[in-house]
Amino acid sequence: MIEFSKEPFQIVEKNFNLIKEHWDEVVSDSRQLDPIWEVFYEYEKNGNLICFTAKENENLIGYAVFLFVHDLHSRTSRTAYNDAIFLRKEYRKNGTGKMFIEYCDTELGNMNIQLILWHVKPTVDFSGLLKSIGYKHFNTLYAREVRG
Repeated sequence: MIEFSKEPFQIVEKNFNLIKEHWDEVVSDSRQLDPIWEVFYEYEKNGNLICFTAKENENLIGYAVFLFVHDLHSRTSRTAYNDAIFLRKEYRKNGTGKMFIEYCDTELGNMNIQLILWHVKPTVDFSGLLKSIGYKHFNTLYAREVRG
């Protein structure tokens, strides 16, 4: 049975193989995977990061990490930016991804979050899933790798 929970961010670092699998799937530029762990932990310590996990039989099969910021344009609004979401491929087509996102929505809603923002990579486009549960197209980001 698959279970979702809130856990300390440390679980992500301890499962680096999962992060590497995620990185290899979604990053299409030349950046190297080298997380600044101490910044993640500082955000968590200050209440500005939360980590949700998906497990099957105690084995980590996915994670979602959110950063919290106050909306600089609306003093009373707090936003959760999804830094990362990953679910092993074999769990994506059976409804687990939808249940995981809905779990995150519920938990974040209980934390007085007014806006949840997900970024969707073109290599793993789950925008259809987000739209099916009520999300709207909000922004489009473009990126260019800069070399100096």
